[in-house]
Amino acid sequence: MKTTVRNQIIDELKNVINKYVEEEYLFAGGCCYAAYLLANCCRKLGIQYKTVIFQYNEILDETDFTNAINGDGVAHVAIEVTCNRKKTYIGDCTRIFRYFRMTGQEFNIREYSDIRPAEILSGYINNDWNSLYDTDNNLQLQYEIESIYEKYSEC
Repeated sequence: MKTTVRNQIIDELKNVINKYVEEEYLFAGGCCYAAYLLANCCRKLGIQYKTVIFQYNEILDETDFTNAINGDGVAHVAIEVTCNRKKTYIGDCTRIFRYFRMTGQEFNIREYSDIRPAEILSGYINNDWNSLYDTDNNLQLQYEIESIYEKYSEC
């Protein structure tokens, strides 16, 4: 896959996620589900990614993904890719960084490689997440991410 096409895919994924962040409070309870969808799309398109967990102080040293995603202290789950030679999160995490600055809470950002989408989905299903995000949006979000995959699957 050409770098320009890859970057185009990432930009489209970012735009979809950012729309849900702004309009539907995705990062207030739906980030783990979004990470699952993004990881699945990236995997199917051959885009390397890392799963990233923003952790509160309670689990700063947790290196095992399953323990981290199922532990207390997960503040945010994201997907990180390289775009234009820079590491970037798919979705604007500005509010998350602002939250940590405002509250003064310690946090760590831990990257996990080789995490399968099913492992992320398991973390979503097995945990209580912030209820501000309306999970009724999940089906539409899935449709929009899958539409991007279908658009580029022939590339």
